[in-house]
Amino acid sequence: MDAEPLCDKARALLDDDEDRHDEAIALLRQALAAREPSAVDLLARAYLDRGYRHEAIELLSPRIRAGQPELALQLADVQTTIGDFERAEQAYRFAVADGDASAMNNLGILLRGRGRLREAEVMLRRAAEAGDERAPAHLVAVQWELYGDPRAALATAQYWADETRPGTLHALAFIRAATGQYGEAERTYRQAASLGAHRGHIEFAAFLQDVLGDLDRAEAELELAEREHEPGWADAFGQFLAEAGRIAEARAYLAHAAHWGSLEALATLNELDGDPDDD
Repeated sequence: MDAEPLCDKARALLDDDEDRHDEAIALLRQALAAREPSAVDLLARAYLDRGYRHEAIELLSPRIRAGQPELALQLADVQTTIGDFERAEQAYRFAVADGDASAMNNLGILLRGRGRLREAEVMLRRAAEAGDERAPAHLVAVQWELYGDPRAALATAQYWADETRPGTLHALAFIRAATGQYGEAERTYRQAASLGAHRGHIEFAAFLQDVLGDLDRAEAELELAEREHEPGWADAFGQFLAEAGRIAEARAYLAHAAHWGSLEALATLNELDGDPDDD
């Protein structure tokens, strides 16, 4: 393996408990000039961690055009966050053609959001078949939205449910909640979270809050999400606190999430700052 002294130092900075991303970015720009192989991927990670979306696009776009499909998923994700859906779809399809299961899942979500449900169903099924653990839950949601008949969605959820891949259990939890089987849904969400599903505690908290109206237990799950550093924990906790009217507490979480690139957290902070009654 080629020696990558600058990337090695930058990687340590990115993994540091303190926020040393600016130092890492400076090193990675040097590593890029020195043509260290890992520089592009690490620099893109550093940019996206801090929400530097346009810098990430400028870094990734020419390299993908030059034939590096392994970078297309990152580009598509960032283009989605800024609302550039046409280019995002093109980049996702480039990654999908390279066999990227996560790109299949994310493209399916994009297509659903744009109202193209039948295309979304096909793509999400491909993602599930390719091994993306999150795809079954999105597939079931699309089928429920498309057909309004729980039988197809339930059959899909049961087919993919696998305790060794706990994210797949969210499909079963979703359709049970959608059809009013709240006790079964709660047990399934709890099981998925306990097994380490992607955003398991956050998804369970959303169910407790939105479906059961149990704010105390929802907050307890968000505390677990924070402790386990689930993806998006600060934004989810901040949004929860803001909705509960606990504005001072919400600001701290939302500021943390905004610092790490969440546009949703930034938008909520701006709303709070613009409302004098929220102080």
